[in-house]
Amino acid sequence: MDKQITAVLVGAGNRANVYASVSFTFPEKLKVVGIVDPNPERREYMKNRFGVPEENCFDYVDALCKREKFADVVINGTMDWLHVDTAIPVLEKGYDLLLEKPFAVNEEEMNRLREVAKKNGSKVVICHVLRYTRFYRAIKEHILNGDIGDIVSIEMNEHVNYHHMSVSYVRGKWRSEEICFAPMLLAKSCHDLDLMMWMMNHTKPVAVSSFGGDFQYGPDKKPEGAGNRCMVDCPYNNECIYSAEKHYIDVPRWNQYVWEDDPKKIAMSVEEKIEHLKTDNHFGECLWNFDRGGNVDHQTLIVNFENGATGSFSMIGGSAKSERNIHIIGTKGEIKGGFEDSKYVLRKMTPSENYAGFSEQEFDLKVTGDMIGAKGGHGGGDENLVLDFVEYINGHEPSVSCTTLEDSVVSHHTVFCANESRKSGKTVLL
Repeated sequence: MDKQITAVLVGAGNRANVYASVSFTFPEKLKVVGIVDPNPERREYMKNRFGVPEENCFDYVDALCKREKFADVVINGTMDWLHVDTAIPVLEKGYDLLLEKPFAVNEEEMNRLREVAKKNGSKVVICHVLRYTRFYRAIKEHILNGDIGDIVSIEMNEHVNYHHMSVSYVRGKWRSEEICFAPMLLAKSCHDLDLMMWMMNHTKPVAVSSFGGDFQYGPDKKPEGAGNRCMVDCPYNNECIYSAEKHYIDVPRWNQYVWEDDPKKIAMSVEEKIEHLKTDNHFGECLWNFDRGGNVDHQTLIVNFENGATGSFSMIGGSAKSERNIHIIGTKGEIKGGFEDSKYVLRKMTPSENYAGFSEQEFDLKVTGDMIGAKGGHGGGDENLVLDFVEYINGHEPSVSCTTLEDSVVSHHTVFCANESRKSGKTVLL
């Protein structure tokens, strides 16, 4: 029988909390035995939530690594720019690692982590959770089964809705490379580039061209007469689609960002939150006050693969609805669908079928429920990722969805090259 895997959480924020919650639904598979976070309130909250002994709680990774290794793995949910610096010490201590994406914010970091993982023979899995959803896993199975033949072209896009865009990529901590050290294409869409490389992992990318810019945001786009705080001095507060009052009070969807994953702040009364947004919470400031440091709100890239196939991906921020769409065309058929609807069609070339010359089969995964489960965050991907990681640590072969460090290097390298292409205006060879 597989043993229960013990884990230390490095970074006591939202993502680590989500992954570690599998220990409640499957306590025989995972147990949290340590916490690392410099914020004493978050550390205390997670200590109590997971029943971790005080002696196994640390403010920094260095303090953890001074102790003898007392768990099987580390689940690293720190911020993007901290991933490598917090991952290397635990790998050198002998821990295997589940690491949030993007796992590195530049090529130098990426290569440094690869070298350490290889030297220590570490198992490192990157949290590309969309591979574990029913939708993308089902499409991957069609490709593996040869249902559409050899892939000629893969077209993908991600539309980031305006309220997610504003809270994370304009007002939030991913608004510029100067703050989070990662371009938006990496911070938001490394999911999507990983999916493209996963669907195309029978070949490899060899060149990329990319274009994009910031069309909507930044101080130079601020409406004339707008104030500096939505709920204090702005005449447009009641009509502006980016009103902090509308986004964070009327429909408080993004608590974990606005209130900094702080349980005490999240638990404040509505009146207290309004006062906070009026005074010292920067999420209460005018959206157009923020300098995005040249970051984009839309970007498109085209990838040329070694076998001659092509791929395209567009990230568009500020849309009305969040969407991820995919269209894969092969030599024998095609697959086209949308992630949010959990629906796709499989078309096959059948000259005798009808005048159109193809047959079409629709798959509605919300109705059939016959693939991987869909409960939980990211369409079930969060939980399925952790369960698969536990099996991998227990010695099972990596599943078709498992994203090892070396797998993830391909998509990260493509993003870094795409960003170079966008800035230089030239095609970049991978």
